[in-house]
Amino acid sequence: MPLRLLPVPALDGPYDDERLDPPIPPIDGSLALAFPPPTRVSVPLRLVPPAGGVTLTPEPSRRDLLPDPRPWTARLAQAIAEVLAGARPPGQLSRVATLEVLHLLERGAGRLGVRPGAPVQRPVVGSVRVSEPRDGVAEACAVVDTGARKRALAFRLEGSDGQWRCTALQVG
Repeated sequence: MPLRLLPVPALDGPYDDERLDPPIPPIDGSLALAFPPPTRVSVPLRLVPPAGGVTLTPEPSRRDLLPDPRPWTARLAQAIAEVLAGARPPGQLSRVATLEVLHLLERGAGRLGVRPGAPVQRPVVGSVRVSEPRDGVAEACAVVDTGARKRALAFRLEGSDGQWRCTALQVG
């Protein structure tokens, strides 16, 4: 069968070279604003109490103002185990943990039953037990299966500003 040459279609789209309306000037006939540089005035700063009685420190919450700690602790145990296995960055827990717990997680990140050179396996949280020793405080323990071995997590939750916060952590 003989070959037949066909013209290649144009790849460029259609152009609209004829504009009906005149172009709008970039500054629309007004002058550009010229602000003078700010003058540096040295004013000493002083601390004042917040307006309206708002405090910046977390306020302890009563138990009836807090959500049920059982499902919350199961999710937190999974997140802590993933941080310790190296599958999650510790900063993701900054809203639900104190600075002391975050520093502990940063030091222990990637050390939860992982052998050097082995692929990171996402840990699985088994049983979770929660007790509430007093109003606004919950203590939990969880069993974590890392594939190589089982580990234990124990942590303390304290209610502040209507939500639970992890204030202590122990890994066994």
